[in-house]
Amino acid sequence: MGYQTLDQALSFKNNLAPLKRSILITDTLLAQGNFLVHHFIVNQIKADKHVVLVGLSQNFNHYLNIGRKLGVNLTVSSQKGYFSFIDGLTSLTINSSTIASTSLLPTAMITPLSITNCTKETLLNFYNIIKKIITTHHASANSNVLLIFDDLSVLIYSGFKVCDVLEFWGACRVLIEKYEGTLISLIHSDEVTGSSSTDNIDFDDEIFIKSLIYKSEYLLSVRGLESGFSRDVSGEITIARGPKNFEKWFRPITLHYKILDNNVQFFAKGFSQGVF
Repeated sequence: MGYQTLDQALSFKNNLAPLKRSILITDTLLAQGNFLVHHFIVNQIKADKHVVLVGLSQNFNHYLNIGRKLGVNLTVSSQKGYFSFIDGLTSLTINSSTIASTSLLPTAMITPLSITNCTKETLLNFYNIIKKIITTHHASANSNVLLIFDDLSVLIYSGFKVCDVLEFWGACRVLIEKYEGTLISLIHSDEVTGSSSTDNIDFDDEIFIKSLIYKSEYLLSVRGLESGFSRDVSGEITIARGPKNFEKWFRPITLHYKILDNNVQFFAKGFSQGVF
């Protein structure tokens, strides 16, 4: 599976993200939360469930290499119908008439500079691409799907309006609920948005982050240590319920974590033995 100590902390049934729920991962530039994305991908695929990964900041080879370290071959998983990769920034530049060709696995690096038409219509075409993949898979396999955005902040600092991105995200959330799936979004909580007015940068960024927090059931917040660099601890993660979550079984917790070559260990603050 993914990271065993994280599974213990989350206490999700069968170590899978709960259905018809939204999980929001927030991180910072100094403590990035991409390792959590890989955790959910691995658990989903090893349970023979479908993953639709929208790569907005990394190319396919990045996920392929890390997946291999965690015991999953994403190329093989794609051939078996358990994994679909959408090159997000390439998909944003194509017309909806070319949707059928977007399931190919890209090898080129992705750059946010490739987006030149940051309009609501562009996001609508992008939504139709995602919808096509999810509905096609559901019709053939009828299994729960995990939709992951890594990372959604790229749309903001590429020039899309906050209100349009939130509307796009909301449409994806409704789509996922319809097909009994789960939505995971990663965003940078200290990222500067693409607003052209310096007076509105912080305000727009705050609206974007708080809106996603308000609409999510689970919050995973990754940040660096207040004390600064540590050889034994990579950072700190807080696992909490979102405002829409009233599940009494879920226990909020703050843990330290250590990133290793092919694993991530989570442990109680003040300890470094992988226990909590």
